[in-house]
Amino acid sequence: MKLITSKVAVISCTKKKESEKDSLMIYRSFTDCNFSNNVVLDIIWENKEGLNKVYNRCLEYYKNKNYDFLVFVHDDVYLDDTKLVEKLQKAVSEWKFDIIGLAGGLNPKIQHPALWHIMCPKQDQRGQVQHPASEKQIYYTAFGPTPARVAIVDGVFIAVNLKTVSSAGWKFNENYKFHHYDLSSCIDANKLKLKIGVYPIHIIHLSPGLRSLEDSAWKESNEKFLKEYGS
Repeated sequence: MKLITSKVAVISCTKKKESEKDSLMIYRSFTDCNFSNNVVLDIIWENKEGLNKVYNRCLEYYKNKNYDFLVFVHDDVYLDDTKLVEKLQKAVSEWKFDIIGLAGGLNPKIQHPALWHIMCPKQDQRGQVQHPASEKQIYYTAFGPTPARVAIVDGVFIAVNLKTVSSAGWKFNENYKFHHYDLSSCIDANKLKLKIGVYPIHIIHLSPGLRSLEDSAWKESNEKFLKEYGS
């Protein structure tokens, strides 16, 4: 599979209307950056479903369109990497990754609170993500070396080698609407012997992450996740 022919679809769900597209970070990144013609952006506007269900429909749709990679990314992400296609291909050809994230960890211990950077010891954390520090500045959150093999990745950015994940029968775990869909889907991928890794693909993520462990939706999801995977 040559770099120049690799087809990539970037998938993002948003509650916003298409008329608000100029305020959407993932959309703005595609208007600002000169991405290859082989990269398309597919935004699901006014989405009210769980990300996992939408993502799984996209897995089926693009598999039949002969795409090589799907990138599932949150709508508050500025994708700032015009070498996206090349990096995804190298992640597969050189590192043999089937699922590619930006930040994650090895040896997770399933425990409360079920957050990847809590469950994975600091010495087993890998990857990096950028966040805005001000209107004109950014900062890096560096977890560890990248590229690297991991067991779980954060759901802000998950790319998949469509051929290998489809052959393995892998899909996003639909038991979780938003919280823990990434962790549960990674654990399921490991059970299918798929290889997960992090790679230095540049994004700027506007969200600081979970704001409170007392969030009712997160607490409910956390309890379900611990019950399903804690044993």
